[in-house]
Amino acid sequence: MKLIVRIFSLILFFSISIYSQGYICAVGGGSENYNDWSDEPYRWIVQKSDSGKIIVLSYSDATNWLPNYFISLGADTAYNKTISSTTIANLQSTYDELITAKAIFLRGGDQYQYIRLWKGTKTEDAIKYVFQNGGVIAGTSAGAMVLGEFDFTAQNGSVYPDEALQNPFNSKMRFENNFLNLMPNVLFDTHLMERGRHGRLIGFVYNIFYNQGKKIIGVGIDDRTAICISPDKTAEVMGSGSVSIFYFDDKTRTTNLSNGKYTIENLKAHLLTRRWKFNFQNLEVSYIPPSAKTYDTLRTFQFPLTNIFLTGNNEINSQLTTHLQNFLSSNNSSNVLLITHSGFTNTNVITSYLQSNNFNFSVLNVEDAILNNPSEALKISNSTCIIVAGDSLSKLSLLNQTGKIVCDTFYSNLSRGKPIFFFGNSGKISGQFFVDNVDADNLASYRGRMTNNSGLNIFGDLIFQPRIFENSDFYENRMSALLWGMMRNRKKLGVYLNGNSRLEIYSQDKSIKGNATIPFMIVDGRETFYVDSSTYRASGGVGPRQVVAFDNFRISLTNYTDIKYLLIEGKFNSLTHIEEKITNANSLNFILHQNYPNPFNGKTKIYFEVLDTRKVKDKIQLQVFDFLGREIWSYEISPNQIGFYEFEFDGSNLPSGIYFYRLITSDFVNVKKMILMK
Repeated sequence: MKLIVRIFSLILFFSISIYSQGYICAVGGGSENYNDWSDEPYRWIVQKSDSGKIIVLSYSDATNWLPNYFISLGADTAYNKTISSTTIANLQSTYDELITAKAIFLRGGDQYQYIRLWKGTKTEDAIKYVFQNGGVIAGTSAGAMVLGEFDFTAQNGSVYPDEALQNPFNSKMRFENNFLNLMPNVLFDTHLMERGRHGRLIGFVYNIFYNQGKKIIGVGIDDRTAICISPDKTAEVMGSGSVSIFYFDDKTRTTNLSNGKYTIENLKAHLLTRRWKFNFQNLEVSYIPPSAKTYDTLRTFQFPLTNIFLTGNNEINSQLTTHLQNFLSSNNSSNVLLITHSGFTNTNVITSYLQSNNFNFSVLNVEDAILNNPSEALKISNSTCIIVAGDSLSKLSLLNQTGKIVCDTFYSNLSRGKPIFFFGNSGKISGQFFVDNVDADNLASYRGRMTNNSGLNIFGDLIFQPRIFENSDFYENRMSALLWGMMRNRKKLGVYLNGNSRLEIYSQDKSIKGNATIPFMIVDGRETFYVDSSTYRASGGVGPRQVVAFDNFRISLTNYTDIKYLLIEGKFNSLTHIEEKITNANSLNFILHQNYPNPFNGKTKIYFEVLDTRKVKDKIQLQVFDFLGREIWSYEISPNQIGFYEFEFDGSNLPSGIYFYRLITSDFVNVKKMILMK
């Protein structure tokens, strides 16, 4: 009996030692208001502090609006306290006053002032005391950014997302990991969607990994949004927007920055909206609200019909002798077709370039009146490659109408492999759907004014967003447009591209590569199971704020020009040029790819790649085995050309379970696992 009591006592002590700390509420910034988004998280602060005393801290004077707001939500007492110097921060009277609080709230401003003035002082000790004794520590904007183990200090000024992505080790990337340390292994960033800071947060995570050897959790909070964390490390999202969570897992691979180039492959990510919960102990989504919808993970990937070239901005002149010239020189350009529309002012710029460089070309101006015109259809049939340019995506998208002579001819030619080049924004219509009204109204996303439209469906699963860092006024629109478009249409792939950059999508080997200074960024949703969206309607809005939730997606990015993102496998074929050369030097003549879809219901496709037919000494055998090792399917082939080989495996008559497939030659064997799920 004594033994049982002692064990129970140890368990009780262990539980108390784990949970004898307080609560955290990190707010992404933005103006609070009565009967608005802020009521829920700020009321949570009041409730978790037992409606006791709340002290609102800052390094400069402030109005009484926040204390009065807390009192309106049920706080017994709330008032401002200004700690503007290290001397004040170190007063015993300051400490004695602060430890009487049940909650401490840090205002916005400049997080470096909190660190510079309060680090190592009695003020820091008092904040920790309140937290360790079950109180609430909260903050908004800069006040939220000092609540983690790691803090971006802004000591050398703030850093824009394009700066952080282009060089994650630039002089502004300064971090502190010895102030407050309330949330282990976490770095908070704020104003995430509003200021397009996803790339910045990724840069923070990458920098700390290489400089300090720590795989941290990056938590990015939208403005007018909060993440409220209980002592058991369960966090709930509240407010109008989303919270982004980025971290390394066993699928994530990276390279160090070398000559301005680097790669991050398969960074794990979750994007959560109101009522979603996340457990920071096991790094899993712990609650999915009833409003969430399934993502259709098992749907077959919609691959590109032909090779597609996309660019990152609308500056036609800067692309003529670079990206367009590359496209024309790498494809059959004996008869060029320019597809545009009336009223596009840059048509003459493109035709003048083609004419001055002696290209044989024709122009097709898209409008309803020409869609059944055989002579216009003949322009498409006679062309060897296609250029698309225009500033009206709705006019260009008229080509998606089946049953019209011009439209059917257009798709017929693309299906036969005719390559197509899109200038800037026009590339958005290369997917089955695209998001419009992104670039005219800088509050379109916040007020629910972006529109979902039918594109040309050349690459059905793609949502493409160029010009991502072109103008900070449109950061929120452009960042959210891609994610909202993926959610709205259940698409598996999104690509962000910026500036004078180029993206090349290849239909034969189902791959993407880019030519970019700032890395292009791929959002891959093939592992996503649930999606959701905000229901918050801002003042003046026509619909809810267009931010979304995704569980279990991946982000990959690179600015190496020759490595490819493999659409079937969801990864790069290599991480650097050097790795690619080593692979070739080792004479690896075959690559066995992951089947797709996986898991599958009935049928799936198995892919392998032959890199050099000269090294093939005999037949290649592809086999499928059940979990007990019994062969249930086999196929032999003698490849006569390099490239991808695709085989359909029909498991309709087999029971659900784990199966293995094997590629075997005289000097190569590789086995992969697949899951049949009925």
